[in-house]
Amino acid sequence: MEWEEKMNTLTNRVCNLALSATPILNIPDPPSAIPIGCGIYLKVGSDYFLLSAGHLLNLEDWPKIIAPGNGTTMTFLNGTIATTFENPQSKDVIDFAVLKFAKRQIKHLINGRFEFIEIQNIMINHKVDPKGYYVIAGYPVSGVKKKAGKAIFNPIPVKFITYSLKESKYSKYNFDPEHFILVKYQRKVAPFGSKEKQITKELQGISGSGLWYIPDMNDRVEGIPKLFLVGIMTENHKEKGFLAALKIDFATQVIREIFNHKEIEESKFKEVKDPNTIFCAHID
Repeated sequence: MEWEEKMNTLTNRVCNLALSATPILNIPDPPSAIPIGCGIYLKVGSDYFLLSAGHLLNLEDWPKIIAPGNGTTMTFLNGTIATTFENPQSKDVIDFAVLKFAKRQIKHLINGRFEFIEIQNIMINHKVDPKGYYVIAGYPVSGVKKKAGKAIFNPIPVKFITYSLKESKYSKYNFDPEHFILVKYQRKVAPFGSKEKQITKELQGISGSGLWYIPDMNDRVEGIPKLFLVGIMTENHKEKGFLAALKIDFATQVIREIFNHKEIEESKFKEVKDPNTIFCAHID
């Protein structure tokens, strides 16, 4: 197997694993739904969480958003939310949200279409690896195709491997490397199994999905390279050739401090322990 073909195979396997924990967030629109972005399902101890971007899970819109549950069902996001966005118009570069599902919601989520990653699948205090592999896997809004007259739609994922920008680019674009990971975005890529490059699809709606890191392509479990969640996708700067992810430490620190999971590793990055205002609310 040629190197390029092997890389395509491994990347596809890794992306499919990432997608298994990446639900699409929606607003009800019977008989279907309107997709607005993505999230990441996480289990810590006996608690179940949804991580996403704050501009999606803002305090105003959150009560009407639904996510995939068991079978073909959708479930409302009942529970306790901690988000940096009070409403969709809020402005904050620290853009993330953590939802802890209410206990009664759990039965609607487990054994469903999506898996919940564990805390050991997250890499806290990750320093950008200039030679490392990063993976983005999510569901752009442009790739969601509704089936007319039916309350379902067929999501078309985007899956690709990428690399970090040089540290000098962070100051150029006014991003703090302790808070963000900037990765390259190529307008033309070769789809899996093809050597012909095509223009990539519009990435609107990729927000809230994960940025994943592969430390070693040769370190595999059942043929899949080990990967770790290191960020939440927040900003699309495709016109400048990159995408931005907020480091996952912001979310894990909230789970540690607000949701009292002190067993989680503490972040060592500056200001992560005390970000801008966090809005909290609860729906049982």
